[in-house]
Amino acid sequence: MADYANSSPERPRILIVEDEVNIREFCRLLLRRHYDVVAVGDGLAAIELLSTQTFDLVLTDLQMPNLDGIALVQYLRAHHLETDAVVMTAHATVETAREALKLGALDYIAKPVDAEQLQKTVRTALELRRVRREKERLSDLVLMYQFSQVITASLDVQEQSAHLLEFVGRRFAPSNIGLSLIDADGDTLVVLIGPEPGQSLSLSERDEQSLRAAHYQLIECPTTSSDRLIEVVLRSRDHAIGFLNLTRNSEQPSFDAADRHLIEIFASQIAAALDNARLYRALKDQYEQMIAALAGAIEARDAYTYGHSRQVSRYAVRLAQELGLSPAEIERIHYAGLLHDIGKIGIRDDILLKPGPLSPEELTQMRRHPQIGVRILEQISGLRDILPIIAAHHERFDGTGYPYGLKGEEIPFEARILAVADTFEALTADRAYRSAMSPEAVLQIIQDGRGTHWDPQVVDAFLRLMRRERLWEQSPRLRQVIQPPLSVESISS
Repeated sequence: MADYANSSPERPRILIVEDEVNIREFCRLLLRRHYDVVAVGDGLAAIELLSTQTFDLVLTDLQMPNLDGIALVQYLRAHHLETDAVVMTAHATVETAREALKLGALDYIAKPVDAEQLQKTVRTALELRRVRREKERLSDLVLMYQFSQVITASLDVQEQSAHLLEFVGRRFAPSNIGLSLIDADGDTLVVLIGPEPGQSLSLSERDEQSLRAAHYQLIECPTTSSDRLIEVVLRSRDHAIGFLNLTRNSEQPSFDAADRHLIEIFASQIAAALDNARLYRALKDQYEQMIAALAGAIEARDAYTYGHSRQVSRYAVRLAQELGLSPAEIERIHYAGLLHDIGKIGIRDDILLKPGPLSPEELTQMRRHPQIGVRILEQISGLRDILPIIAAHHERFDGTGYPYGLKGEEIPFEARILAVADTFEALTADRAYRSAMSPEAVLQIIQDGRGTHWDPQVVDAFLRLMRRERLWEQSPRLRQVIQPPLSVESISS
């Protein structure tokens, strides 16, 4: 039967496990002045007590009935890493000491137990424990700082999930990690980390009950096997956004109080970061819809150019990827591709829709559309970084383009990419004044204009990309109508 002394949350808690009543009582009475002490008579009683209480130190005999000290120390190492052990042995040999330390004990005491030696060993063990836990807390603080830095540096959900997997795996070493987010409809979980990432699951009744629970609900429960599962309901701005699950198997220690506390901190940070990422994605979707609407405004005026901007953007993005541009540069090219012809809104219909060659005066008016586009878009702060691309997408590498006559490196690199993509898309689609040309014929025109109309590096990459992937075959606009090939000199707008 366990014997409990008066407990205090400030005092270290010690569990004495000794089958000899006299030694057990001696140790208990000696230590209870400075510590909260509980004493039991064998290893099985100790394990039962450890299932409901936490202790800083276990002082155990090695030779006991039912479950001996060796098995108890092994149990502590497997299930209660937060609890240290000191063993008592009547056979104080070097081999015994080594065996005890190999088992995971912090130290050992020789029998017969000396009062001074017992107190000194306990003090040393608890001081070592304090120092170790301070180091662990410092390590956790550093880890959380690093995690907060990387998790807030990105607004991409997949990238944030990868960071979570790395940091949680490093700190808790779970056998499995699960992360799922509640979809916009509120009825579906989308798996971000798990056996099948991207899978959609219906919210179970238990999940719905969990979502109605407190701010951070920590649940430790047995799974279908002997694994231990801890689950956190992720909440941000007072609403549930998903679940984080960590599993440890029967060979791993259970989650202790320090683990639970740190998991709560991880959960709060990942919940806020993921929610911000989703809000950013929603705003970005609205932003792209606005851009698509602007692009559609000019295409709505001319049935022949409907879808032109989307195809130019698609070709330009793939070309930028082929050239190894950064994600930020590729995004700029994507938006510039969608909006490169927005200035044609300012061109009269009789010029824009003319079913034939333009007169010199009309051509001068048409060539104003890059500058008109810049004036339209410069009022939108979020689009100012694409203005140089739109302004220069009709410049030529040899300086004979418009509107400024820029040449070579004076032309922004993204504009040089857009110019090639725009030419290919325009010539392979029907227009009011001509039918579509074959892709092979247009590729030859672009080849012929290498170094004059277009940047040689960009041309080489475009020809390589198109011949490898034949991107035009995915274009709903392209018409495979082979016309007498144009010369590169005949391309004017």
